[in-house]
Amino acid sequence: MTKMKRSIDDETLIIECLRCGTKNRVPRSRIDDRPRCGQCHAPLDLEAFAIRPLETADGTFARDVLAAASPALVYFYSPACPYCRMLSPVIDELAVKFEGIALIARIDITVNPSVSQQYGIQGVPTLLLFREGKLMKRMVGVLSGDEIERNLKGIIKLS
Repeated sequence: MTKMKRSIDDETLIIECLRCGTKNRVPRSRIDDRPRCGQCHAPLDLEAFAIRPLETADGTFARDVLAAASPALVYFYSPACPYCRMLSPVIDELAVKFEGIALIARIDITVNPSVSQQYGIQGVPTLLLFREGKLMKRMVGVLSGDEIERNLKGIIKLS
């Protein structure tokens, strides 16, 4: 079975439709039933699905990140930011590497201003590390994957 992106609970998976881009919540118990997209009804391609950071938003941030059972790394970005585009593949790699150990999430500040204002995000890319709903560390700018990983492991050890 291929790896899927973890959802809020471990009973469901979030699988993005390759045809229309809709994110579909599929119960683990139904994964072998050849699930279809809820929007366009195309079969969901489980082989092409890769683990990616959880997309969170103003309305779901508290549930997705602050209530997470594991430590969380949140990547604040803007699609128009060239530095964010440079850092995105590093964040994607961390999502695969830390699957099941830490939550890796991302939030687009251009469409989610409330959380950005709440945490004083003044520039992107910005990375925030949370443990048990509390902000533990802030990192601003393009950092190496090793530096981000080292900081994330430090937060995991404290858990």
